[in-house]
Amino acid sequence: MTRPLVRVVFALLVVATIAAFLVTQQLKSEFPLVIRFAAKPINFSPNEDGTRDTTRIGFDLSEPARVTFSVMDMEGNEVRRMFTDRELAGDAKHRFRWDGRDDDGRRLPDGLYRMRVVRRDEGRVIDSAKEINLDTRPPRAELTSATPSVIAPGEPGQRPEVRIRYRGPRNEAPVFRIFRTGEGPPRLVLRFRGNESGEAVWDGRLREGRLAPPGDYAFTVQVRDRAGNPTEAPAPIPAARVARPGTGVSVRPFTLTGPLEVVPAGAVARLRVGPFDRSFDFVLSRYGQTRAIVSGERIGGLLRVRVPRRTRTGVYLVRVRAGDRRAVWPLAVAGLPQTPGAADRARPLMVLPVLTWQGLNPVDGDHDGFADTLPRSPRVTLDRPWAGGLPPRFHAETAPLLRFLDAAGLDYDLTTDLSLARREGPALGNAPGVAFGGSELWLTPELGRRLRSYARGGGRVGSFGADAFRRFVGLSGERLGPAGRRRPADVFGERTAAQRTGAAPLEVFQDDLGLFEGLSPLIGEFTLFERSTRLPPGATLRSSAGRDLEQPAFVAYGLEDGMVIRTGTAQWSRELEESRLSIEVPRVTRRIWALLSGRG
Repeated sequence: MTRPLVRVVFALLVVATIAAFLVTQQLKSEFPLVIRFAAKPINFSPNEDGTRDTTRIGFDLSEPARVTFSVMDMEGNEVRRMFTDRELAGDAKHRFRWDGRDDDGRRLPDGLYRMRVVRRDEGRVIDSAKEINLDTRPPRAELTSATPSVIAPGEPGQRPEVRIRYRGPRNEAPVFRIFRTGEGPPRLVLRFRGNESGEAVWDGRLREGRLAPPGDYAFTVQVRDRAGNPTEAPAPIPAARVARPGTGVSVRPFTLTGPLEVVPAGAVARLRVGPFDRSFDFVLSRYGQTRAIVSGERIGGLLRVRVPRRTRTGVYLVRVRAGDRRAVWPLAVAGLPQTPGAADRARPLMVLPVLTWQGLNPVDGDHDGFADTLPRSPRVTLDRPWAGGLPPRFHAETAPLLRFLDAAGLDYDLTTDLSLARREGPALGNAPGVAFGGSELWLTPELGRRLRSYARGGGRVGSFGADAFRRFVGLSGERLGPAGRRRPADVFGERTAAQRTGAAPLEVFQDDLGLFEGLSPLIGEFTLFERSTRLPPGATLRSSAGRDLEQPAFVAYGLEDGMVIRTGTAQWSRELEESRLSIEVPRVTRRIWALLSGRG
């Protein structure tokens, strides 16, 4: 290129640059066409639930103009043409409703969108810096706590304030709902609003200021996110499988908890009166008797009761009273024999099935608003009051047997399956026989192995219940669980099947042990039977009775060097008292006790 030509090109570039600069300066000095873009709400959720389904979008023009208005995605693609080449007034606000859909009426995907104004006659394109958030995803929320977990509204000096907290979107007025649980599906009992700090306060009252009756209560919270998407936690409407521990409340006006292990005579039993400290009276008496062996008054929640050193072995009741409130706790006391001079005689070891009692006890121990039982919960806590005053099945299975033994003067040592599992108190190996005073639905795997070894090694096991020794459960500290499934055979290897009939007696089929000798061939009257469908391998049937010769309910069989006696019905102990005109069930029970004592 020649030198003159270079000079010409350079001059042209200089002129073009100056011209561009002057045009830019002129444009800068012009007043902008779009003063501002607007979107309200800026977050919306076109999910057709009636809340923030649309947003009003638009712009303010500084002068009259013919413009096209569109919605763009974040990549600059036009997704909705609001209108084309429309003449609009200047110095005015222009707003249009957008339902989150494209030109074909399809809802656009969640995401951020922008607005665009085009003035075609000047070739001007103005994009908004403001972003619109289309969001149809429900937010996450969860209840985090409800404290305190146990309240007693209406009791002296008690004005509870339960603080219910949640984690999730903050609203000015989240909606909390309270459900009473137990005895069927959860029932809505109150709806109220919380505050924007993420909590609500409940005073233990329901509609019209009524005090909440005793029971368990679960909560939910309903909130919306900034786009208007609703959520409720927990969901579905409260159920034990989704409720978090520590997010429920129990209304318990008066409670008593105590030891589940055997208490030696002369030792101190430690109990606790709740749910708050108060003054109360207490009485310790033997079950089935009214005479107090210890009584007194206390102030506070902790109750220490020393069992007198000369106390006889048996179940004792600690009864506490505060005003018109009552509570009771059974104590298993290991003390002196029932009859004088029996200290040197071998005695069966009576085992109370406290693991089963607490496994069936419908009390909320983890404070999630739902009663915990092993059939419905993975774990239960052991330090819980009894929901029905005394343990489940105590009146039906255990109490009649205890009263019979006392009235008949039949001696026994006493322990609980929890004490056996923890190797505390009387041991299996020191007893000629072991009697389980109720249905032993759950036992620890280690205790199951020991019980099987005990029977095979020469011990005698009596079961005064049904469906026993088939389920294992974990035990860790004060927690019981998880519970395993029901096994086809019990720990000894026997298989059984439940049977329900009209009221009918047990018919005696075989009696090598003389349990039914001299009695009527028809024993008692029952409606529930547990038929033996297969004895353990190598077992020898010694006595049997039932409704079916091939599958008897009552069985006694030899197992290597030992013996197992199973009454075959959970109604056996009840029959000790209900069949007052019949001698069969009491006499058979005496003979079973003689076998468990090592006699016969």
